[in-house]
Amino acid sequence: MNKVFTLAAAILLGAPLAAQSQFQDQPGFLELTGRMTVRPLQNTEISDQTRARLDGLVIKYFAEVDEYVISLPTGMTEDAVFEWLMETGDYEYVHPDWMVYPLNTPNDSNFNQQWHHQNMESELGWDTITDASAIIAAYTDTGVDTNHPDLVNNLIPGYNQVSGVWQNNGGDLEDINGHGTWVAGCIGAEGNNGIGVAGMAWDIQIMPIRVSESAGGGAFLSDLTDGARVAADNGASTVSASYSGVENASVGTTGTYTKGQGCLYFYAAGNSNANHSGFDYPDVVIVGATTISDTKASFSSFGLAIDCVAPGVGIESTALGGGYSDPSGTSFSTPLTNGVAAMIFAQNPGISAQAAEDILLSTCDDLGAAGEDNTFGNGRVNLRAAVEAGGPPAPMLLTMGTMIAGSSVNIRVDDATASATVLLAYTFQGLGSSFEPSTGETLGLNNHRVGLTLTADGFGIVDTNRVLPSGLAGRTIWVQMTETGNVSNIHNETIS
Repeated sequence: MNKVFTLAAAILLGAPLAAQSQFQDQPGFLELTGRMTVRPLQNTEISDQTRARLDGLVIKYFAEVDEYVISLPTGMTEDAVFEWLMETGDYEYVHPDWMVYPLNTPNDSNFNQQWHHQNMESELGWDTITDASAIIAAYTDTGVDTNHPDLVNNLIPGYNQVSGVWQNNGGDLEDINGHGTWVAGCIGAEGNNGIGVAGMAWDIQIMPIRVSESAGGGAFLSDLTDGARVAADNGASTVSASYSGVENASVGTTGTYTKGQGCLYFYAAGNSNANHSGFDYPDVVIVGATTISDTKASFSSFGLAIDCVAPGVGIESTALGGGYSDPSGTSFSTPLTNGVAAMIFAQNPGISAQAAEDILLSTCDDLGAAGEDNTFGNGRVNLRAAVEAGGPPAPMLLTMGTMIAGSSVNIRVDDATASATVLLAYTFQGLGSSFEPSTGETLGLNNHRVGLTLTADGFGIVDTNRVLPSGLAGRTIWVQMTETGNVSNIHNETIS
């Protein structure tokens, strides 16, 4: 007779401990909090037992990514909980909900020189486009100086992730540390206004997501990742994090979610000169730092995970209190890259997040070994090349009627290639990343299947009706269309 391995049994019998602690407390960088982030496996039917193990421990549940934040059971360490849950084979990952911290190496130089714009050919890029006013660029950090003269005209209402309150409803977005104001200026300090500095985007909508209530800037990793998803759900095209914690799997899950919402997620590589070769997220752009001479900054982490680099030493930006200063760190390389991506979205209205990422990485200036490498990734981002690059075709638009089991549903696709073969892909396993070999496209679906092969008419329109099987009532489905060189938005709905 099979017996459920319950929490009580785990405590009574003692879950096996690793010989050496897997999770090391690192004060001021990654600190244990007595909380864990847990995600069930997504490629199988999730059993009631998988969720029942967490009963009585759940602090938060994020349904959009099927991720739990739990408290440590009495008498168990982080290592013990990891071993207990992972040995069941039912979970994709289990890791601490770390207290993470802003990444910066302060530099009090008085030289107001934005050398990074020369390296990134920003001035030539601005000859092509300066107006990104239709684009929302978000970041998760310590808030913002809401009265800074170089930011005030570009700020839109932000969100306090800790209190769960939007700024226009009373949420506090004031910067409690200073780090967030530096980051905001890198993305979008107002340009050509006769004062201060210029961000990558002169005229843009900056959405700050404040994730900390501590003067030191410490924040739960789950607040950073959920804050990024909030930004994506509220219209942001880009969102970045300039904190520690990049090596945790929930970061990758969040990138997949935001990309499915049309938003690119950027995360700082870190300032510990660490080798990040144990992971490589397909849907997060991880950014390292370079110097004025286009060499790797001594502090910048490296490895397989690095997608690109950007200037990160002495980056002149807006400072708390209305002034300016020039800190260093991958904390500032990351929002510079965020700003370049926002300009790509502005130059290519309607572009998909994947297509914007492709332009960003393909137009980097190659540094170090030829091609992509583990020091510079695809190279140092270049604003001129990015905005001059020809964009891909506008993404297809998928619309579907109400889905009722046993009834006919209308499926319509606009903006496909005339007379092209268009595939309908679907999954019941949520958002993810999966490759469709027949079109050569990466879809935003987890473990997708192809349900229909259709043909667009001479105007690039597919308009058809199909009967849904009666046994699908109550199931949630995610649907995306693809043709060679193009994908659509994702439609998801619980079938009635």
